[in-house]
Amino acid sequence: MPSSTGSSPASRRHPFRILLGALSLLVAAASGTAAVPDCLREALGKFSTEAPAGWAYTLTTVRNGKDRATARFDPAKPPAGRWTLLQLNGRAPNAKEASQYAQVRAANNSAAPQGTFQKGDIEPASVELLREDAERAEFRCAFRAEAASSDKMLGHLALRLMVNKRSPHVEKFTLELTAPYSPVLGVKMRELRVEMSFTAPSSTGPSLPVASTSHFLGRIFLIGVEEDLALTYSDFAKRE
Repeated sequence: MPSSTGSSPASRRHPFRILLGALSLLVAAASGTAAVPDCLREALGKFSTEAPAGWAYTLTTVRNGKDRATARFDPAKPPAGRWTLLQLNGRAPNAKEASQYAQVRAANNSAAPQGTFQKGDIEPASVELLREDAERAEFRCAFRAEAASSDKMLGHLALRLMVNKRSPHVEKFTLELTAPYSPVLGVKMRELRVEMSFTAPSSTGPSLPVASTSHFLGRIFLIGVEEDLALTYSDFAKRE
């Protein structure tokens, strides 16, 4: 029955159906924008900032372009003996140096550089494509609030990922401090930049780290500190 305005109840409800339909389209569009691209999703599925478990490798560390140490990591050995110092500043280490190195490494078994993260720390909705071509795509990402709250350092770092599209894997990541930051009383970080590169996965093994560099500039109490660290991974071997 027509109303006093000359329109039926069904016709009055029609604009609301149009509005609901439009809102549904907007939500779908927003969801599509926030979705992680397929190549990045596949690359992150294989990604780790550290050497994969069960692999032996040689690690060469150069600090500030002069202090150089080369060591072998073997996961098949007991925990206290997994790291063996091979060379120190171009010479064979003495027994004391080799023992001290093994003890320090046993206490901190990770060879990952400062400021690294886990793939689960990345906020999917933050992914932004910066540039791409037929071979590669570069993305900018932020970290999940939960990750940044448990590791406050992540909340002060910007992340970029270079992804190979033909054989989806992370070729390189870059972490950079967004602004000066004081993690604890007496320490002021002015600059921090970490880069790490990786091989492509193959039929015989996963993606493996190749090299990592980090640059730090800051102050510890009243002492200015600048450090450049370069890590090179080589001679990987799978251990059963």
